Amino acid sequence: MAKTGEGPFHPYWDLILKSDRTIESVVGWFIFPLSLDAAIAWYQSEMAKCGWIELTEKGYRMPASAALHFEHPASRVRVVVGLRDWPERKVSDAFIRRIIEHPWSPVAEQPPEPAAEIA
Repeated sequence: MAKTGEGPFHPYWDLILKSDRTIESVVGWFIFPLSLDAAIAWYQSEMAKCGWIELTEKGYRMPASAALHFEHPASRVRVVVGLRDWPERKVSDAFIRRIIEHPWSPVAEQPPEPAAEIA
């Protein structure tokens, strides 16, 4: 659990069930002693070291916030890192969401197995 200016935030896990896939989203908040620019540089560097590709066309940068979007080419897992600067406290916070899409198809219905007869 992280506490920012708006209050405490608990990590959460969402499952979105669609007819052809399940979308899994895990979210957490983190606070760290870096400026916004340093946090952006750190995430870009560390994610690249782990093989993640930054999707720059999806991200944005504003004076006090930013959003970085990454995708791992091998697994197709996506990560969104939302960053906010808190200069008066000399910290930044990160809202991190990991998104995985699982393919899904219903199991073909099988006839029920016959029940054993009791003599």
